[in-house]
Amino acid sequence: MKRAARWFVWLAFVAAVGAATVAVGAPATGGTAGKTAGRYACVATANDAELKVDLGAGEGGVWQSEITVTVMGGTAEITGTVHDVERMTAKKKKPPQLKLKPKILTAAQKADMLDGLAAALNRPEEAPDCPVSTVQSAKLSWSCKSASGATNTSGDMAFEGDRCPPSTKQGYTHAVGVADWAVALFKRLGAR
Repeated sequence: MKRAARWFVWLAFVAAVGAATVAVGAPATGGTAGKTAGRYACVATANDAELKVDLGAGEGGVWQSEITVTVMGGTAEITGTVHDVERMTAKKKKPPQLKLKPKILTAAQKADMLDGLAAALNRPEEAPDCPVSTVQSAKLSWSCKSASGATNTSGDMAFEGDRCPPSTKQGYTHAVGVADWAVALFKRLGAR
C-alpha cells in the first residue's frame, strides 16, 4: 500500500513538473512540446554553465551515481560515475560501475547529450507492471551564465519511480529514462 501511495504522489509531482517544463521550455515559434529540451536547455548555449545529474538505484538509493557537465568559456567537460543496473545479475550484489574521467565534449557530443536527455524526459510515462521492483531516482540541477554575466538561470527537477527487472522491461518512468540515458551516454564516451 505504501508503494502505491508513493506512486500516486510521484505521478502528481511528475505531471506538475512536466507541465512547467513544457510551458517554460517550449520554443516561441511553432515548435512542438515533445521536442523541447526543457528548462536546462541554457546549458547548450551558455558561456559558463554546470549541469549535475544525481542518480540513486535500489532500495534507499544504495547505488549512487553522479554526472557533472561543466561549461567554461563555451567548452564543455563531463565527468562522473554511473551504475549499469541493467547488467546486474543474480550472482552479483552490486551492478557494474562505469567511470568517466574528465572528458572534453565536442559541440556535436554536447548537443547529442542534451538531445538524449530531452528524449528521456519527453517520452510518455507508462506505469511499471512487475511483481518485484526497485526504486530509481534522478535529480537534475543546473546553472547557466551568459557571456556578459548579466543573465543567470538555474533550477532543478527530481524524479522517482519503480524499476522493473531487466528481463521484464515493462513500463517507463522519467527516473528510469534518465538513468538509462546516463549509462548509454557513458558507454558512447568510452567509460570503463
